[in-house]
Amino acid sequence: MPRAAETTEIAEISQIFLSATAQDCRQYREAVRDFVQDNEIAAKIFLQENWAEGGDFVVDVCERRVKTCDAYIGLFGYRYGWTPPGFTKSITELEFRWAVDRWRQPVPPIFVLLPEKGSEADSQLREWARPYLEQEFPDEVSLAKGVSAQQAFLASVVEWASDGRILVYYRTPLQLVGKALSCIQHWNQRLLRQALAGRREALGDLPAEDLGRVGREDQRAALSGALEAFRDRQGQRAIAFLVHGPENHGQREFAEFLYRWDDEWEDVAVHCGQPSAPDSIDSLICWTCGQLQEPVLGAASVDALAAVLAARLARGSVVFVLRTSGRQAQRLLTFQNAFWEPLLAALAGRSPAGSGRLYWFVIDHQELPADPGPHIRSARLAGDDGDAVDYRQLLALPALGDIGAAQVRRWLKELKATAGVSLSEDRRREIAERVTQPDGKPANVYDRLTREGFWASAT
Repeated sequence: MPRAAETTEIAEISQIFLSATAQDCRQYREAVRDFVQDNEIAAKIFLQENWAEGGDFVVDVCERRVKTCDAYIGLFGYRYGWTPPGFTKSITELEFRWAVDRWRQPVPPIFVLLPEKGSEADSQLREWARPYLEQEFPDEVSLAKGVSAQQAFLASVVEWASDGRILVYYRTPLQLVGKALSCIQHWNQRLLRQALAGRREALGDLPAEDLGRVGREDQRAALSGALEAFRDRQGQRAIAFLVHGPENHGQREFAEFLYRWDDEWEDVAVHCGQPSAPDSIDSLICWTCGQLQEPVLGAASVDALAAVLAARLARGSVVFVLRTSGRQAQRLLTFQNAFWEPLLAALAGRSPAGSGRLYWFVIDHQELPADPGPHIRSARLAGDDGDAVDYRQLLALPALGDIGAAQVRRWLKELKATAGVSLSEDRRREIAERVTQPDGKPANVYDRLTREGFWASAT
């Protein structure tokens, strides 16, 4: 393993925010704190009762702690918890939302601990919550609302985790403390292993969003033109684009480019991911609401989503990048008929407040047929000669194809301005010829570019 001096720049976990409803989960919270701190000497777990500074509003203190700790642990049971004055969410849910907002990387230092249904731990948490629920909710109607709020919160947590994150389930108190410690230790050891690997591998790892620009001039030009035309139409509130091409032709990298497109999405909230069930419209609705931190209460419906989106658009524009359109043969038609067109109709029925607009990108891993059908527009995306664009359609960008040497040379030249990588003309030509031979399949080109190592000088 690397020596300590070689890994000081890597942020290991030491200060941990533990979020849970205080009274009913007290035994588990304190057990996790004691076990982790006894076995991970550098770790310090903060519990709310230990640091709620007198005179400070608890919400401000909690938010500040979440944003200054190295990691977040959520230990959730059967109580939704206290809702601060002026807020619609409990302090426990607010803490989770602050953590998700702070750590936006695909694998964040957010660890959620949940009891397995029917287990010893599950029964204990249920029993511990019972007297507090009876005290907080004296009648059946209010109790049902409290239980429903907690169920909705937990459902939104599971939905968040469906995008490649991990939930930690436990059956006993002993498993709980052991798995909590393992989360911290595995994270820190993984960072050390990455540091060791970084010393042995070539310095050339290129960010996916930068690779997503290679050879995509046609897509970017079509997209920029369509966006400019869309913004000129003041009455339009939403637009949807289709990114498509043969399988394994750079869809993931182009999605990352869209997600990180700072030049275009300045001061715009961008959400990237996919629902747990890609072919389910209900799952898509739940995922979208979850991304907006407004979990679906009751049945998932387009009208419910429209209400959430209308409120969000009143504060500004929002972008969604859907990593996959699903697997079913009629997936794009289903998206357009069962989701996009009804959503636009539902939004149109609500009085617009503010100037926010909705931008949606659907990533498909198959090239469109020559005649994609009336629900998809694949030419003149900006409209011309009086040809108005119907924004109920999916606007298909040019297909993602192979990458040629000239395209790589242009991208390498752009790197001087975008990443501070300055290469001579001869060097750019040499790299471009090498990485596009014997084929220009994007995945192979990306791999060869990474092994060139020139990215080590990026700023």
